[in-house]
Amino acid sequence: MFQNKELELLHLQKKQLALRSDVNRLRLISDWQQLRSPHNWLGEGMGLVKRHPLITAGIAAVSGILATKILRRPRTLLGGFGTIGRVASAAFTAWKLFQRTRRNGDVGTREEELPRRRA
Repeated sequence: MFQNKELELLHLQKKQLALRSDVNRLRLISDWQQLRSPHNWLGEGMGLVKRHPLITAGIAAVSGILATKILRRPRTLLGGFGTIGRVASAAFTAWKLFQRTRRNGDVGTREEELPRRRA
C-alpha cells in the first residue's frame, strides 16, 4: 500500500504537527498568564497615559467633577442617569431618522424643491 519512504514522510509530518501544536499551546498559556498579570495591565495603562495625555487629563477632570457632585448630593446620580437616557434616546431617534433618509436617497437639497430658472 505505502512504501517505506512515504511512511517515513508521513511519520515526520505527524511529528512536526505535534511539535507545532505543543508550541502553540505553550504560546497560548504564556499569553494567558500575561493577560492575567496585573503588571501587564498597569504597563498598558501607563502607556495609554503617555500616548494620550490630554484625553487622560480630560477623563480625570470629568471623573472628578462627577465624583464631587455625587458626594455632595448622592441622589443626583439617579437624575443624571435619567438625563443620559433622555439624551441617548433622542440621539438614537435622530440617527434612525438620518439612516432612513439616507437609504431613500433624500440626503442634501432636493432638485424638485428648487425653483427652476427660465433660460
